[in-house]
Amino acid sequence: RTPHRSLLQEGLQLLEDEPQNWPPRIRCSDACDPLSLDGNHTRCLHRIHQALQHYRDLLGSDIFREQPQPQLETTMEQLLSHVPDGHGRPPRHLLAPTQVWEQPLQRHLALKRLRSFAALIGRIFNHSAR
Repeated sequence: RTPHRSLLQEGLQLLEDEPQNWPPRIRCSDACDPLSLDGNHTRCLHRIHQALQHYRDLLGSDIFREQPQPQLETTMEQLLSHVPDGHGRPPRHLLAPTQVWEQPLQRHLALKRLRSFAALIGRIFNHSAR
């Protein structure tokens, strides 16, 4: 194990854990499980709305300047309009700027997390539609 490899691994972990660059996570306390969704689903929808807003902002950030994703950004806008939050149209938030060398990794991690998030909310909405 070389010192360079250890620093790289620590750096990757730090990038993944930076809170300003990653969406709110859906937790058990958000009541997105099937039993809770049958009752009050306000907390779950609020958390989903926060995450959609974050991904929309992330897709419009400098991370995607070199490889824009206009279809994904439009999809996030459309989903935001369908998920009620009670606060009207959410404004865009500026995310912390990234170094050019960080952008490919950040882009990869963002798309990976967006894919996981999409699978999760797909299950939530599928259950709610029944």
